[in-house]
Amino acid sequence: MPAPRRVWGREVREGSYGGHAGLVYDEGPATFDDLMAGTEVWTDRTFLVHGERRVTFAGFRAAAHAARKRLADNGIRPGDRVMVFGYNSPEWVVALWALWLSGAVPVLANRWWSGAEIDHAVAVLAPRHILTDNELTVVTPSSPLGDLRDAFDVDAVFSPGIETDGDAAALMLFTSGSSGMPKAVELSRRSVICNQHDIMQRTGRLPHLLDADSVQVVSLATTPMFHVGGLSSLLTHFLTGGKIVLTEGRFDAGQILRLIEREGIQVWGAVPTMAIRILSHPDFDSFDLSSLKSWPLGGAPVTTALLDRIRTKLPQLRERGLSNTWGMTEAGGFLTVADARDLTVHPGTVGRPYPVVELRIADPDPDGIGEVLARSPTVMNGYVGVADAVNAETVDADGWLHSGDLGHLTDDGYLFIDGRSKDIVIRGGENIACPHVEAAIATHPAVVEVAALGIPHPDLGEELVAVVVHQAGAVAPTPDELATHVTGALSYFAIPTRWEIRARPLPTLAGEKVDKKSLATSFAARPND
Repeated sequence: MPAPRRVWGREVREGSYGGHAGLVYDEGPATFDDLMAGTEVWTDRTFLVHGERRVTFAGFRAAAHAARKRLADNGIRPGDRVMVFGYNSPEWVVALWALWLSGAVPVLANRWWSGAEIDHAVAVLAPRHILTDNELTVVTPSSPLGDLRDAFDVDAVFSPGIETDGDAAALMLFTSGSSGMPKAVELSRRSVICNQHDIMQRTGRLPHLLDADSVQVVSLATTPMFHVGGLSSLLTHFLTGGKIVLTEGRFDAGQILRLIEREGIQVWGAVPTMAIRILSHPDFDSFDLSSLKSWPLGGAPVTTALLDRIRTKLPQLRERGLSNTWGMTEAGGFLTVADARDLTVHPGTVGRPYPVVELRIADPDPDGIGEVLARSPTVMNGYVGVADAVNAETVDADGWLHSGDLGHLTDDGYLFIDGRSKDIVIRGGENIACPHVEAAIATHPAVVEVAALGIPHPDLGEELVAVVVHQAGAVAPTPDELATHVTGALSYFAIPTRWEIRARPLPTLAGEKVDKKSLATSFAARPND
């Protein structure tokens, strides 16, 4: 007999969590068992597609319980930290759920890490075990992630999941950046569940309102699931009966286009760099992409120029298919969302906050711009292995997360991100927000992508430079042409003084964010031409 499905409440009220006040939902699931039980309405419906493999909802649930038993037989106990080090795959997803059902804490490591970064994460977190699809030279006991493939072929023993306190650690993710070692972010079960509650409430797809005959949404997962955006998308589609198509290997624009056509992909969440490379693919126009109905973007600033290109190339997305989100690992997921109408009426916005998210601007300047602070049940418990003072500066005693992003709020609650407090070039005493410069340059018709950054200057302190990628086969714009193009849109001091104009793509970090550190190093080593 299937367990009763928990109701996901719609009403928001004043409450408390984590020892401070805040907004909460009136009711909702409280455990991972609750979440799993809610998917029992779907049995033979396909859940995961990976190459030629097809995994049904029933098959996946059975595999998760079988894998859970295997973990217990290997000594994994409630509260143990277990690192999962692998690319997106059905086995990775099974490992995540098996650990949750066992009461253990999944530690989602970045599969693109160097050996030094793996060693650092292991030293900081001291996991009991590592599930990996690669050979690792660490002392921690490990086993092949691929061994869990057998869990899809055995009869599972179903039993209630082991649950811990809702505010205790339930998941660990890592920040990614261009300097320093990644920091481990600890999220509670409350955080994981509430992030999904927010998304499904805003999209009108609360799971308890969906039945076996509800329309299945087909999504494409290209963002790694060890990043908060990829993980959130995975959980949303699992809880709402969706089908998730996984890519094979690292990001490849040609593979993405083939999968959209072959699998009838309806939803594809991506970071802007991915979108740019898809639109610039030489064979873009030869694929049937008419199935694509929703293309949410996030993870980096989304320029108006990029949105215009998408609307031109994929006209079916003009009215309602585009959206922009803002969030971060430390927030446990997403904090705001802008739909297609928002992006038309308020160009450049990242939208309004999700139902239980509170926003405020700290120390605004005369234009209302300051650091964006957010409070939500999704906000992290804190960083693991860092000084208490660092955690106190990031999440204060009242639960406000200091995002490090600069932004402003309109009177009707729309948030605009005006830059990153650390993505600022200070040239001769003038503060220059790099995203603002990039947005202006990106409006040039020959520009595909652009990165603005600062390098040391003997007199000014910092000098603003830009690396511009032009359209393949097009005549490359000159520095003078680009400088003239942005004159009037940018202050004179915000126009780059040095340029690199090239055809090859910008280098990226994990998650396809532009690697500005490597660009700055390359630029600084070059003679001033």
